[in-house]
Order: sequence, then structure tokens, then C-alpha cells
Amino acid sequence: MAIEISKDVDRLRKEIDEMRTDLKALTRSIRETGLEKGKEALDQVEYLRRRAGKHAARAEARLERGIEERPFISVVAAFGVGFLLAKLLDSGR
Repeated sequence: MAIEISKDVDRLRKEIDEMRTDLKALTRSIRETGLEKGKEALDQVEYLRRRAGKHAARAEARLERGIEERPFISVVAAFGVGFLLAKLLDSGR
């Protein structure tokens, strides 16, 4: 009986050691997957940031060309927008 208990204890110890090894491997795998997904997300954010920067630069260039081509209309439009904003902000009082 004591020999059987000793064998059971040894078997349980071996199974516990295998579980620890499996858990370490699983933890390592989860960490690596998380790091990989995080890097992919950062790469995507960087790509979108560069793309947005290019779009903003193009929009700025178009705006500058429009102002240079039609300075009078640009001044009138800026005055109109400023006037409307002033009226909207003043009406809240």
C-alpha cells in the first residue's frame, strides 16, 4: 500500500511538473503573440499617420493655391466665416 501511494505521489509530481512546463510555454506563446499583435497595431497606426500627413499636406497646398489664385474671394470668405462665428458665439449670451 505504501509503495502504491509513493508511486501515485511520484506520478502526481511528474504531472505537476509537466503542467508547469506547459504553462510556461503557454505564457511565452501568449506574450509573443501579444507583442506581435502590438507591433502590427503600431505599424498600422504609423502607416495611417503618414497617410493622413500626406493628405493634410496636399489639402494645404490646394488651399494655398486657391488663396493665391483668388485672393479677394479668399478674404471675403474668411471675413464671412469670422462674422458667422462671431454671431453664433454672441447669440449664446
